[in-house]
Amino acid sequence: MGELLDEAFWRSLCRALESTIDGSVSCIDRQRRILYLSGSRANASGEAVGKRLEELVPPLERGAVVSCVERAFQSREPQRLEYESISADGRWRRSSVRVVPFEGPGGGQLALQITTATAKERDLAPEVERDREFQRQVIEHLPDFVAVMDRQHRFVWVNRVVPGLTAADVIGRTVEAFVTPEGAARSHAAMDAAFATLSTQHYEIEAPNVDGVLTWVAVRVLPITTTSLAQYVLLISTDITERRRAAQALREKEDQLHRAQQLESVGQLAGGIAHDFNNLLQVIEGTLSFARDGMRRGELPIEDVEQALRATERAGELTSRLLAVGRQSRVAPQRVELGALVEQEMRMLRRVIPENIELSYDKPATPIFVAVDASSFEQVLINLCVRARDAMPQGGKVQLQIAAEGHDQVMLSLSDTGNGIPPENLTRIFEPFFAANGAGFGLGLAVAAGLMAAHGGDITAHSDGRRGTTMKLRLPRIIDAAPESVSPSELALHGTGLILVAEDEDLVRAQVVRMLSRAGYAVLQASNGEKAVEMFTEHADHVDLVLLDVVMPVLDGWRAYQRILELRPAVKVIFTTGYAANVLPPDFAARGARLLSKPYKRQDLLAEVRALLAPVEQPDLHP
Repeated sequence: MGELLDEAFWRSLCRALESTIDGSVSCIDRQRRILYLSGSRANASGEAVGKRLEELVPPLERGAVVSCVERAFQSREPQRLEYESISADGRWRRSSVRVVPFEGPGGGQLALQITTATAKERDLAPEVERDREFQRQVIEHLPDFVAVMDRQHRFVWVNRVVPGLTAADVIGRTVEAFVTPEGAARSHAAMDAAFATLSTQHYEIEAPNVDGVLTWVAVRVLPITTTSLAQYVLLISTDITERRRAAQALREKEDQLHRAQQLESVGQLAGGIAHDFNNLLQVIEGTLSFARDGMRRGELPIEDVEQALRATERAGELTSRLLAVGRQSRVAPQRVELGALVEQEMRMLRRVIPENIELSYDKPATPIFVAVDASSFEQVLINLCVRARDAMPQGGKVQLQIAAEGHDQVMLSLSDTGNGIPPENLTRIFEPFFAANGAGFGLGLAVAAGLMAAHGGDITAHSDGRRGTTMKLRLPRIIDAAPESVSPSELALHGTGLILVAEDEDLVRAQVVRMLSRAGYAVLQASNGEKAVEMFTEHADHVDLVLLDVVMPVLDGWRAYQRILELRPAVKVIFTTGYAANVLPPDFAARGARLLSKPYKRQDLLAEVRALLAPVEQPDLHP
């Protein structure tokens, strides 16, 4: 900076320049350090000497000022800069900067920066007021209702009010005056949550419009945080009545379409079942006619009778499939190792798969246990293989795999390389008689879906629509091990005891009585649940077993059973049904009841009766 005499000289020079201009003068070196700062700026800036120039320039103008100084040093020519800024008292100011480079003592580069504030200062108040008016008009013309609420849930400010009210009618009041009690409660809860968490809250309520008609509004509550503690929240309410009406109309159209599809499925189902059942009736009627004619001639028409029995068995299978489609089938699941069960079924599956289709199965390395009805599960696998076979008329591959999904679920996948299923049909293929790709027209997949639902599982289809389909079956997994059981010996079909039979169908009741009587049992008969209760009341001490049809007039089987239990809690019962509907509770078996599905064979009925009245004891496995 030179000797003291030189420093005093430059300070005197700067003061002389300052006295001739309306502004300030500073002297800076090549590193933009302040050597001298004159006048009021020096006082306002504190100890400025030694600081860099950019430390004293407002941030928005800092780059332009530094650039101007650098140009002056590099060009050794005076440079000029003008900029506008807001002063500390909030007033607008235009400044003019002139930088004059020169050579200081010893040859170093110095510069004088002469800053002049113009006299064209203007008050920002009118512009601020215009900005506020602009903002006010924008807010007032918003389609939404906007309000500021305090911690007491009172209106502090609103952007508009409904016709007939003024802002004074709203300010200071709470939301109870303008919405339903339920809406007020939800509003209070949302505002309290916004105050407590400083987060935005959302809810929908009904509120009356200007005509008093309830409309739906979606409300957002936002905390206004000027400090760490919010004192107010912003409430923004949007009318969504039309949106909800449109959504409701769309849902109604979807429901109508779904019902139409259901009716179409029911029509297809009824037509297919009627066709198959009429064929079976034709067989039964024809063979029984032959049997009657043969008996008239003194013959024993055993072959005709056996053919009629086979036809009735097929009819029973048909009704079982129908119940499975309607998710009404009852299954008797038992604990099995799924890998071993599928391995056993592979021989049956190969019978329905032609030689031009390769069938493979990857058995899991570790045992996986599930609870399934083996015959029902076999039907599921067969139906899926038949669908895969029909999708590959020219041959292909079918692969089965089993994998655990998490801790409590098992998935069995059956994949084929046949024609894919269009994405829009992936859910409809489980409808009765729906042909996904021109093949597999029938009940197969609908029955499979129904049986999986009866096991507490589900089935889904996956395909890209071009090639290949994967069916995924999911079942609950059994983790706990179960002890091995010893199969009982062949049960004797005859016995003794008094059995109360309640069946509303006369022909069925007569047939059941005949079966039981021939096996040595005494039988009481009732045509409905109410009469069964009356008859049991009369013979409560002597009845050994009650056989109840599930669906009966006056009083159904389950309610009759509940009343009988009040008379004798330890009574033994077998329910029979051709259609269980929702009468029996899911845990009926855990309560000691048994279920026999119609049509059943004489041996099945007598075996169930014998098992309850004289069960075969299991041998003791422990010494």
